[in-house]
Amino acid sequence: MPVKSLRIALLHYQAKDDPPDPVVEQVGAALRAAGHDTLDVRVDESVSDLVQKLTRTRADLVFNLCETFAEDYRLEVNVAAVLELARMPFTGAGTAGLLLAQDKVLTKQLLQFHGVLTPRFATFDGTSFQTSGDLSFPLVVKPARSDASMGLGVEKDMEGLARRVKKIRQEYDDEALAEEYIEGRELYMGVVGDAAAPEVLPVVELDFGSRWNRKRMKIANREVKFGPETPGSPHLVLPRDLSDELRGRLERAAVTAFRALKLRDYARIDFRVSSRTNEPYLLEVNPNPYLETQCEVAMGAKERGLGYEALVQRIVDTAARRHGLGVGSRATVGAPAREPAPAPH
Repeated sequence: MPVKSLRIALLHYQAKDDPPDPVVEQVGAALRAAGHDTLDVRVDESVSDLVQKLTRTRADLVFNLCETFAEDYRLEVNVAAVLELARMPFTGAGTAGLLLAQDKVLTKQLLQFHGVLTPRFATFDGTSFQTSGDLSFPLVVKPARSDASMGLGVEKDMEGLARRVKKIRQEYDDEALAEEYIEGRELYMGVVGDAAAPEVLPVVELDFGSRWNRKRMKIANREVKFGPETPGSPHLVLPRDLSDELRGRLERAAVTAFRALKLRDYARIDFRVSSRTNEPYLLEVNPNPYLETQCEVAMGAKERGLGYEALVQRIVDTAARRHGLGVGSRATVGAPAREPAPAPH
């Protein structure tokens, strides 16, 4: 059952002179439609401001939309850590989940341990490299802790690989991750709920469109993800031709990844299905994915009969149950934590 009306703080990053991100208003409108009170909390680069602003809201729950802090996407995990230290109930992945999923190398190692198929890969820290096996070009190369396809590119030889590894070290101060390119279909799966009983949403596919140059590799780079959608350009669709067997394999891999990486409330899992073998390869795991009304998770939820407002409410319900909100007495952001009951003798 949905929790009762809550006072919810919308926590988001916004640099001083930047306009607000549209997703903040979209999530806020969905929460207000469900009967919740919302408060806008914008943070930039001050940790004390973050804590003070949230404390003043006296909110029951923080809807955490912070994907970066102080213009550094790697500090997303630190925002969650501050919320945990301050004992503020919040939505989405906690410190452990964000830390594991943000490190793409560690993610791949964990997935391999759990038997989830991922492309073969190598890592380069600037002075040495490690590989999970023999790799074949072309390789997809990206920063190991990047977000939104920043620094991503495809290299077809050692010279290009060396250049991109050097560029990643210089521009992103990060080690490079190189993965074998998987020719095939790009599929996304949303997962909502908690680890005990996660629900996998219907598959959404990235259709590269009729105008895609056949000589160009199908890669979801920043141009594809953030470029304007025009007739014939890459766009999201709901595939109707996937076999039950393939869907089952995708769902099992998505649930395994969600649990292995200690995610919660909502996530997006990205796959490539090989056109040669029909094997699904897990490419990336995205905790707290961008939650705008037309995103992959929202599309999958709508196909399941869960509209955008209901999807946002589902996230709130899961987080509220975890924090004991809406059931008996409620915790409040900024309220002093209750002393734990004494242990029985």
